Amino acid sequence: MNAIFTRHSVREFLPKAVERETIERILKAAFQAPSAHNRQPWEFLVVTGRADREAIAGMSPWAKLCSGAAAVIACCANLKRGDPRHENPAAQTTEEALWVQDLSAATENALLQITEEGLGGVWLGWYPEETRVEPFRKYFKLPDHIIPVSLIALGYPAKESHSKDRFDPARVHYESW
Repeated sequence: MNAIFTRHSVREFLPKAVERETIERILKAAFQAPSAHNRQPWEFLVVTGRADREAIAGMSPWAKLCSGAAAVIACCANLKRGDPRHENPAAQTTEEALWVQDLSAATENALLQITEEGLGGVWLGWYPEETRVEPFRKYFKLPDHIIPVSLIALGYPAKESHSKDRFDPARVHYESW
């Protein structure tokens, strides 16, 4: 899969909209992610309006680039599906945080599809930073059981850039440390 080796973070975008069909293919890739116990706790909020992207840009110093992106996809966890304690606080489980991993896998799948589409994107960590989560939740009127885990700013890259080979055999251990 070439996208794994060519994907890299893109933070500058051309002022050009991304077609809805393209965004849907990106979302379909995100939905294909693995999830713990197949709970699939993801929900996605697609933001294309300029005023809304500018509002996101003001929610974190790392999100300023959202105002120039064609779209922002908020990858959100639905705790009703992802956390067994949501419906039953007395549930004895060690699975409560697996939804973070599930949403991380969905985010990466979306980023790989963004690369396949010839677009650029960047992953913005949102959860567990309450200074990001709460303003976003309030602005977009998210229900209490929906948590924005990550945001993906995407669009047509403003300049050509390339990925780097990150493989480091010194950090690979076989059979024991």
